[in-house]
Amino acid sequence: MVKVGDVCPLFFSPVKDKFGLEMDYIQRFHTSDRIHIQVFANASEEVSVNLNNLADGTSTPVTLSTYSQNDNVQMYYAILRELKDSVYTISVNGMLSEPFMVCSSDTLLDETLLVRYSHKSNNSPFDNIFWIDDAQQVFNFRMEAGFKPNGYSPQVSNEQYRNQMQEIEELYSIPYDIYNLTIGNSSGVPYWYAKLINRILCLSLVEIDGTKYVRSESSVPEMTQVIEDSQLFQISVSLELQNNDIAGIGGTPESGSSGSFPMFKIDHAKDGEMLQYSAEEAAFINTDKVEV
Repeated sequence: MVKVGDVCPLFFSPVKDKFGLEMDYIQRFHTSDRIHIQVFANASEEVSVNLNNLADGTSTPVTLSTYSQNDNVQMYYAILRELKDSVYTISVNGMLSEPFMVCSSDTLLDETLLVRYSHKSNNSPFDNIFWIDDAQQVFNFRMEAGFKPNGYSPQVSNEQYRNQMQEIEELYSIPYDIYNLTIGNSSGVPYWYAKLINRILCLSLVEIDGTKYVRSESSVPEMTQVIEDSQLFQISVSLELQNNDIAGIGGTPESGSSGSFPMFKIDHAKDGEMLQYSAEEAAFINTDKVEV
């Protein structure tokens, strides 16, 4: 058994439609990106990885480090960085990756976003190692993507109290935002981007252009074919900020204030008294009669 990690930013042997339109797409990385390769194999198996430069027709062995996942499985890994501008593939024991471009031009990568991802521990659903000797392994993946204004959706989580006069008191109210991430420009991206993004969003650390996001509820990537019979798609998925940005400077209630949270103020409670919400006190108080 030789297996490339489940959230590797490169793609090996994806499903393709040989009768569909030819796929004209090459994945792109910046020369500063760190391309993690993790390969898992039985302890008795040998693993070899080669970097193939398609521009000059050369193939270079990749130096691999090892990590013992357990007594039976060994992980071989490497981080490719500062590659010269060219188009490459990676071969792992005969398995060939899809081509990818590495370039130093910020202009050529202007419509791309950098996704950095990792996990809080090595206990994840995937065959990947995120911590090696107390050093967190942060993967890089780059894609044509962005947040459009019409993909923004305001939300609120609140609780209300309605008295006998049917007047509403807002007991608790916190707004939050949902952003729809659109992946793929007018030409689209392959379906396997949706597969990888769905996996990445299962991890505890997902950072898109420096901002941390999480999947919104059970949102999954939705694909729309660019043109009929095309093997390229536009993909969308709903995300939320990992940290609600209203809780910044001035966003935390002062000590002793209600902060929009209902309080209970009980003085010298007596048998038979009830609790009633008082707007003046901004709290539930004890009383021997209910007034409206």
